[in-house]
Amino acid sequence: RAEMLGYTPVEPAAVLATHLQEIVRRHADELLTRDATKHLLDELKKTSPAVVDELIPSLMKISDVQQVLQMLLREEVSIRQLSTILETLGDYASRTKDPVWLAEYARHRLARSICSRYRDQENRLHVVTLEPALEERIAAGIEHSERGLFIRMSPPAVQKTCELIGAEITKLLRANHSPVLLVSPHIRPGLRQITAGALPRLHVLSYNEITRDTQIESVGLVADAAPVKAK
Repeated sequence: RAEMLGYTPVEPAAVLATHLQEIVRRHADELLTRDATKHLLDELKKTSPAVVDELIPSLMKISDVQQVLQMLLREEVSIRQLSTILETLGDYASRTKDPVWLAEYARHRLARSICSRYRDQENRLHVVTLEPALEERIAAGIEHSERGLFIRMSPPAVQKTCELIGAEITKLLRANHSPVLLVSPHIRPGLRQITAGALPRLHVLSYNEITRDTQIESVGLVADAAPVKAK
């Protein structure tokens, strides 16, 4: 009867499986323990020993690799291409130990898989972008030093920024597109931290993560005439 009325019946077990899969995906970074990371590395070493031996323990510890992988998973970036990720860490770990930037370098290498997830069958990626002046004001409120990544924007400024972005992202959702915000690489990690609480489903991508065969279609521009004040 449901099919005759145009509905799609779904078995209860399938509903539960889909729900559990979504929960695991959202909390994958918390599930990636130190032992789980070591297991992944041990399995990779069977097929790509040079990649693992070059990185661990001379350049990074298992805990360092775990931290980078958790950052990727926290933004729903697949770590199935673990060999590519470790090769990237091997290329840059001698230059910086900052997990934030190491994760960014890994994202650049994983650009094809990132783009493929959000673009349509015609390779079009529908996004919202930021007004250059607003990007500059946001950049002024982000401090990234050897001590880590810190947000220096006031709470009202953070709230206002999230509201402006959320208003434009609605255009994507109404058109049944993924909520993607495309920004400059130097503010991507900081802006993701700013929006994580108010816009948890927002995907913040940088221009470095866009492949050459991906066609960008901007459906909205986030702009604000008021300055974003720092603390």
